[in-house]
Amino acid sequence: MPIPIPGRAAEDLRRSTVQVLSESARHQGNGSGVVLPGERVLTNAHVVRGAHLTVQTWEGKSLSATVLKIDDRRDLALLAIHGLRAPTISLGDSDRLRPGTPVFAVGNPFGFVGAVSSGVIHSIGPLRSINGLPWDLHWIQADVRLAPGNSGGPLATLDGQVVGLNTMVVGGGIALAVPSRAAEAFLAREKNPPNLGITVRPVETKAGKFGLMILELAAGGAAEAASLLPGDLLIGANNVPFRYVDDLQNALLQTKGSTLILDFTRAGNPIARHVTVQLRRSNLSSAA
Repeated sequence: MPIPIPGRAAEDLRRSTVQVLSESARHQGNGSGVVLPGERVLTNAHVVRGAHLTVQTWEGKSLSATVLKIDDRRDLALLAIHGLRAPTISLGDSDRLRPGTPVFAVGNPFGFVGAVSSGVIHSIGPLRSINGLPWDLHWIQADVRLAPGNSGGPLATLDGQVVGLNTMVVGGGIALAVPSRAAEAFLAREKNPPNLGITVRPVETKAGKFGLMILELAAGGAAEAASLLPGDLLIGANNVPFRYVDDLQNALLQTKGSTLILDFTRAGNPIARHVTVQLRRSNLSSAA
């Protein structure tokens, strides 16, 4: 039985959801997006493949859009739309979701503007068995009904807090959404975010804990300057344990100062060590 949705929350979110139309010589499609402050729209990267982008508001007004930034791996894109006048959404905290939490989705499936569907959260976490998807990224899985045109639209709790951005459907009709925490990290990301100058690989310890093993250090990088070594296992930052590979990048993006405290273990010793790293904004290497 469909979950009843408070009418006010659904109606408000419909007015904050736009239709994104893209067109080029080889591509024509439509998706959805959510309105952010500053005449911006957040949507999926795969929605904005065309050279000409148009955003259509709830009232039917069509406006030209340009891409401000894009992340293909996380499947997110931020658009700028001059003259956009629409209510903005409020991002909730996807980390507070639990299996069974009631949610609803808004989008424009097959061109039907402002369609609403409801369901519950199935799980939150990485997908290790879905071919073609980055296995290490964090996803929300829900049983809301999606169709072409829903991509980029909001997944929200019953009070209207947007906790995810609907992205695709996988086997069994389960919908996948980018968590709002990942969306916040994308929005906060700078062109040259601070980095550690390391290459890492996600691993699981014998005790069942998640960590990021350092494979390589960039010469002159921040991690090398902090005396970290290849083989060290990063297990947390600023006293917050890592659970997913995204957590390291998120910690770097959310750091307001120039230092980051990393928790790590060395040479198989389970006792955690701590080191303060002086961050640098450069392109020495990537922190995965």
